[in-house]
Amino acid sequence: MDALLNYMHDPLEPLEPPSSVNETDQFTIEVVDIFGSSPIRPTVAITIRTLDVYRQSHRVTPRFSIHAEAKMLCFLHGVYYCRHLAEQLRISYDVYLELHRRIDHCLDKVLGHDSDNWRMLNSCPTCQYKLTDEPPLEFSILCACDGNNSAKLVDPAIRGGQERLDTRIGTSSIWLNESYVDAFKDEVHSARARQARDQCPARDPDDPWVDEPDSVDSAEPHTVCVDRWRNAAPESQKKMFAIFKKSGIFITVCRHGFLLTICDMVRSSELMKYPIASVKKLMDVFGSNILYGYDIKCAFEKILLCSTLGDSAKRLNVQGVVPAFHGHAHNRLCQLQHHSKHKLGAGLEDFETCERVFSESNALASEIRNTTEFHRHQALDEHFHFADMDRYAALSDFIFNNYVQALTSISTTTTFLANFHASNPTLDPDFNGDLEDERLFLQRLAMKKDESSVEIDYVKALNEYEEAQLAYEQARIQFGQLDLRPNYSLKDAGNVRRRHTHAATKRDQKVDVVIDYERQMALDARWGPDHPERVKAQSCITNHLHHKAVDDVEWLVVMRLLELTKLQMSGLGYKLRTQISTALKSRATAIRNALTRYNKYTSQLNPPRPPLQWEQIVDYSFLAEFDLLRETGTEIQTKRWAHPSYRHASTQHLAHQRAKEEIRRLNVEVGQLCTKIQDDTLDYPRAIAQLELDNPPLAAHLQRRWQWLRSANGRHLWCIDQILRLPGYSGPMSPGTREGRQCEVTSALEGAQHGWQMKQTKAREMKMH
Repeated sequence: MDALLNYMHDPLEPLEPPSSVNETDQFTIEVVDIFGSSPIRPTVAITIRTLDVYRQSHRVTPRFSIHAEAKMLCFLHGVYYCRHLAEQLRISYDVYLELHRRIDHCLDKVLGHDSDNWRMLNSCPTCQYKLTDEPPLEFSILCACDGNNSAKLVDPAIRGGQERLDTRIGTSSIWLNESYVDAFKDEVHSARARQARDQCPARDPDDPWVDEPDSVDSAEPHTVCVDRWRNAAPESQKKMFAIFKKSGIFITVCRHGFLLTICDMVRSSELMKYPIASVKKLMDVFGSNILYGYDIKCAFEKILLCSTLGDSAKRLNVQGVVPAFHGHAHNRLCQLQHHSKHKLGAGLEDFETCERVFSESNALASEIRNTTEFHRHQALDEHFHFADMDRYAALSDFIFNNYVQALTSISTTTTFLANFHASNPTLDPDFNGDLEDERLFLQRLAMKKDESSVEIDYVKALNEYEEAQLAYEQARIQFGQLDLRPNYSLKDAGNVRRRHTHAATKRDQKVDVVIDYERQMALDARWGPDHPERVKAQSCITNHLHHKAVDDVEWLVVMRLLELTKLQMSGLGYKLRTQISTALKSRATAIRNALTRYNKYTSQLNPPRPPLQWEQIVDYSFLAEFDLLRETGTEIQTKRWAHPSYRHASTQHLAHQRAKEEIRRLNVEVGQLCTKIQDDTLDYPRAIAQLELDNPPLAAHLQRRWQWLRSANGRHLWCIDQILRLPGYSGPMSPGTREGRQCEVTSALEGAQHGWQMKQTKAREMKMH
């Protein structure tokens, strides 16, 4: 490590490696500008500059593998490529990264960044850089968690051969190890047993707690919302986890995309022990007032509250939401309870950050799938470390864009609501109360049992018999005309006779079923079309067919959304894109056919419901209305929240409230980022000056780190100045003081602080005029 530091501090000219070495020769390898691929008899050397370039190239282009680098170098040097050259390059790269990890460890000690959980507590300055006297927020941190199965690792036993023992660890302090995660593997069983003790002996058929036979680990709860996403996955994917030693990763990120926790999913799909372990770590590190987003939060929350973490989660006010896009595939009742747009304090955050993180990390899949466990962890750790640096550089842009979005949303929703009140002067809207009334209505609707009785079954049998009788009459007429049509061929005549025989047999079968029901019900006469009991039962049948039509339309729309999302993902091959495009075309036709069936049964309802148009379907936000389409009673027509115009106004009201919450959070984040920049201008020069006396090479390395950070902070200061100039900005005008730190102001920020104060004074003067 010292040799590498000395080289980077005072690089020398590259030295040619020895062309040949006798077995008796003794020499020492010292880092100059080359890495020997073997510590005893080096025959290949790789320059440090080459490793520097490859590290940065691989960071920005994860698909650029070590084999591609080796082939490129062979081409540049006019050497035939052999696989052992790539392996030697990998060995040198491993040593290079290990040396850099040790250097970073030394720098962390100098800067005081070596305490427990320091990375989690300081990864995102706009989430964890708490200031004294800053305005309180409903939640101290907003984060998202999700699993991803692209980062798989094939079991060495499947690949063949014998895996060499590698005791190296490629994970950093932010990883949750397997023993930590496995401590929660029985939480689902425990939660279900605890719930069974608290419930009545009678089982509710709508109870979401059922066994999941496909789960490798503890049984998981099963809900309609979870079904919609799991059923959409290809069957081959569900059956292939057995060949993988590691089936993916489960991560937690803050709303800005900084990694908070990461763990391996071991020989299983996305089991509940992974989010439980992640939430446990969040509670241990961040404490109270945590809001997380998870695509199956509605099911996960039941487990969390019934688990051993339940009491702590309630005491620490740990709450969750369903992300914005995933939430639209949940039913309306679930959305009212769990969707992010209905959550007080969520702001405009969509909680889909994990999907954006995975869209970048998926590029590593081809490289890490058939490598060793150490190299897989090392590649993932390098990727997420650089991703955090990249997100820090874009942090002020995130704040600026969100601030503009929030101000625009407030402006548009204010105008809309003002026009709505003006056009409905007699209406006294209570949007929050109406949302609660809708939730209670849907809960009562969900508790209704499917009407099934012998009367309904008898009417179904009557309908089938009448259809069979009608088909028989048509076949009998054709059969009676055979003698009058001598031009029929033998084949056509045979088809007519077969249809007649088949129709007669089917009619006899159906009439036997009807007679059996009439005997069971002790009926003296068969119910005619106008019989009151038959009309009542027929209404129930029509409602059931209507619900089935709604389910078909909803399922097809959800599938269309998933295919559209998949089509826009990077890294898809041409054949897969072609297949998805073909599926989308057929899906559109299927949706139109389902719409035709829906409108057919809708017209048969009493009273009839308005038809559904294609233009309403293509808007994905319409998915929230499917539960209301299923209700065929008259009660819903008296609810004002069921009218489209009022529902749209309610949505605008929610957007207005969330935008105001976003402004409050962004104001806090601006102050935190400004203070972080101010503290950096104090801490880094001070540490560099101290190291110049004790370890000049290490000081030079820290100076390079500070050079990049100072450049990124300069961009932040410019962007923050643009935020301060926004009309409607209401945040702090100068840096604050971090909790537990004495107030210090540097000359580097005095000019910017003076400018902020002048702007604040000018704004006050303009308001006075």
